[in-house]
Amino acid sequence: MESGLKVVRELEEVEKLLPLSKEEEKAFKEVTPVYPFSSTVYYLKIAKRSKAVRRMLLPSTKEIDPAIQSAGEEDPLREERDEKVPRLTHRYPDRVLVVTTNYCPVLCRFCMRKRNWRRGFFVITENEIDRILDYVRRNTRVRDVLISGGDPLTLPLDRLERLLLGLKKIETVEVVRLGTRIPVVAPQAIDEDLLKLLEKAGKVWVNTHFNHPEEVTEEAGEAVKGLFSVGVPVNNQTVLLKGINDSADTLERLFRSLQKIKVRPYYLFHCDPVRGVMHFSTTITKGLEIVEELFKRLSPMAIPYYAVDGPGGFGKVPLMPKRFEKEGEVYKFRSFDGREFYMEDR
Repeated sequence: MESGLKVVRELEEVEKLLPLSKEEEKAFKEVTPVYPFSSTVYYLKIAKRSKAVRRMLLPSTKEIDPAIQSAGEEDPLREERDEKVPRLTHRYPDRVLVVTTNYCPVLCRFCMRKRNWRRGFFVITENEIDRILDYVRRNTRVRDVLISGGDPLTLPLDRLERLLLGLKKIETVEVVRLGTRIPVVAPQAIDEDLLKLLEKAGKVWVNTHFNHPEEVTEEAGEAVKGLFSVGVPVNNQTVLLKGINDSADTLERLFRSLQKIKVRPYYLFHCDPVRGVMHFSTTITKGLEIVEELFKRLSPMAIPYYAVDGPGGFGKVPLMPKRFEKEGEVYKFRSFDGREFYMEDR
């Protein structure tokens, strides 16, 4: 699908569409030899009118500042440690992760797999797909397969078809999740050929990745409608990012905007401690305070799980504001507006 996307990588190309300040130009030149740049024309146009999107998209010298990034690691979640066959990580008993490529049309500066940007470009091979299918077939406890990247919707369509239809044939696999930013950064790429494949694949859900309400455009809404039209549910994963969406006001707007296009807010992730990303990290306490406030403003259907992904490979842990405690045989609860009430444990 890459050939169908207009992708911009060089400074001269960027400045034709998004004029940069001297500071931004300097950062671009200093940072991109370490962490490269890529964007679709569509997303650059959003960045032109959105300060938040601009900060998520353009390089910053903070990415390579040793003092800021010293607490980060290349692979804090130990995905590669738990790789069982090439491109497949198996950590949870019933779920596996398949990393299909390190290519994304937009390189988000907060990417948790930023380490892969500096590696040679790769796309999953047919042989690797066959080995993955064989592994999943033999491990009958696996019922949920997450396909990620890079962006798996940039794979050659025949390669994506081989993987999806192979998983469809495995009876013990019930859910196939596609983790993709394409509805956000290149909604026009959700085309008829792709939709036909996703419909044929049957088990597919899409987990997409809106971080800010200014990303929820009319074009994005149409892409989501296309997915719904072939029976593909759409959930959203947001990363809590300092200076971009770390306020209840911004996240309320985002989650309301997602509900309007019928996308379920699913996860709000605490920013992973990744080298090159630490300048986006908030405190966990701030995240909990924001979620506490959101419970006062939104229906639970619009509030995602706030979660950390345990450094060292411990997996995801949901964090919710604690609004109860047990006193003997009685529970004391705190309502959404701060009032207390009691219920016996019976």
